[in-house]
Amino acid sequence: MAQTAGAPTARAPTAGAPTAGAAAAGAAPTAKLPAPDPATGVRPIPADPAAAAAATAEPKANKPAPVRVSATLSKAEPTFGDRVEVVVTLRYPTNVRAFFPRKPDLKPLLTLPDDPGRVERREEGGETVEVLTIPVLAVKSGLIRTPKVEVPWHRVTASGGAGESGTVSMPGLRAVVRSQFEAATDVKPAPLPKAMPLVEENAPLKVGLLVLAMMLVAGLLTALGLRVYRNRAMRDEPEPEIPPHVVAFGRIEQLMRSGRLEADEPRLVLGEISAILREYVGRRYRFNALDMTSTELLEGLEGQDLRGIAMSEFQDFTSVGDLVKFARQPATPEFLAGQVDWVRRVVDRTMQTPEEVERLRQQQLARLARQKRLRIQVMAPAPLRLLAFGIDLFVGAALTLLVAWLAIDTQKQGLFDASYVLLLVWMALRDLLGDGSPGKALMGLRIAQWDPNAESDPDAALREDAAARRISRQAQVAGLGARLQRNLLMALPGAGLVAEALTCWYLPEMRRLGDQWAETRVIDGRYGLRRVKAGWAPGVAAVVCAAVCLLLPLLVLGGRPL
Repeated sequence: MAQTAGAPTARAPTAGAPTAGAAAAGAAPTAKLPAPDPATGVRPIPADPAAAAAATAEPKANKPAPVRVSATLSKAEPTFGDRVEVVVTLRYPTNVRAFFPRKPDLKPLLTLPDDPGRVERREEGGETVEVLTIPVLAVKSGLIRTPKVEVPWHRVTASGGAGESGTVSMPGLRAVVRSQFEAATDVKPAPLPKAMPLVEENAPLKVGLLVLAMMLVAGLLTALGLRVYRNRAMRDEPEPEIPPHVVAFGRIEQLMRSGRLEADEPRLVLGEISAILREYVGRRYRFNALDMTSTELLEGLEGQDLRGIAMSEFQDFTSVGDLVKFARQPATPEFLAGQVDWVRRVVDRTMQTPEEVERLRQQQLARLARQKRLRIQVMAPAPLRLLAFGIDLFVGAALTLLVAWLAIDTQKQGLFDASYVLLLVWMALRDLLGDGSPGKALMGLRIAQWDPNAESDPDAALREDAAARRISRQAQVAGLGARLQRNLLMALPGAGLVAEALTCWYLPEMRRLGDQWAETRVIDGRYGLRRVKAGWAPGVAAVVCAAVCLLLPLLVLGGRPL
């Protein structure tokens, strides 16, 4: 029978298709084959279970983020130099938190540093709608495209913590910025906008340049002061001691011209004459005659070279003087004048020769030189003092680094500035406790107030090591006022450090300016006990490490404010 048009035709099984006999002969099929389509006679291909499972699982893996971001410009076609606004709209469920960047990268649109924009937030249909308005400046003409901005988000769990999290992208903006001369109706150039800074203010660079300028000025002033000081020190030699006979003759002449022999009471005049004699013989023969009794004075003159003046004359003078001064025995002006003449004769007969005066002056200069050697010898070695200073500076730099890092993490500019002020405060107050700062305590150094003029050992020149060791053990510890005073210059950023270093390096005693101001010295508490000579390398290394700690926060910021 002929087939009608459109009737389905039977199809022979294609090669490779399983036949009923093959199905019976082989293993049982895993699934029942679907029936052929009655309209076309074509049997549909059965679905792959694995593919179906993957198709159902894919929407779950690629689940859309709960935050939707959109952005527009307040002007569709701004003009070069116009101030426009980028309006960003965030929509997300109420249990989600989204974090739009504080300073997004919208180049070539320039964000305005003096206008942070505004943020509006409201609830709408069970969602949070957050609208951010960011003022920008169009500084490039033509077609512009802004990059995408990543917006992190996280879901708030029932306990208030952060649960599921992720990021979404704000799509980039496209706009056409017209030139100033692209006006359809007015060909005159538009007025220029108000000048805006195209670069951010580099506050750390300004502060650094100011500190360097202060250091340079302090260095120049200190060098000039040291030059004047050294020239004056070379000119000013110790004044020679006035010989005692010169002082005695001067006082005698002054007494004779005053008219006191006739006007004053005899006991007062004779007391003045006795004081002139006592002062002279005390300085001439090196004993304290002013505080002695008459008997002690005579004992002190025993054995001295009186050059023809008999001891009986001194005995008569003291006995008559005691009667007049204490027993109020009367005395005429002529008698008092005779006593003055006798004292003048004693001074004239026993006064020092020019050779004796020169010999005593040389002894005084030798004593001053010996005291200077002891001052230098008892001072702590410069490498040890540098190492102690480096340790103190490193401690302050570490504290500054911790506070500055906390300020960077919390984005608090005031805390960042306070971290470097903390360093100056530490350098000024570091010596207030104990024997001194942590560096001095580790190195065995002490801040002492010691006057080498009090040294009275006549054989110290032969035993300078023993004298210096004794002085380093017995030196008086400086008070709190002196410790604070010696470090006040350290509170000047950079300038104080330069002034202190220059004075310490150039002055012969190697006392820095603060020590000279406070009359203190840093002495070696372990003088004579150290077996290894201190070197410069540890101190330099400590200072370099401290400088790295101080510069690290500035390098991280790169000159940008927080």
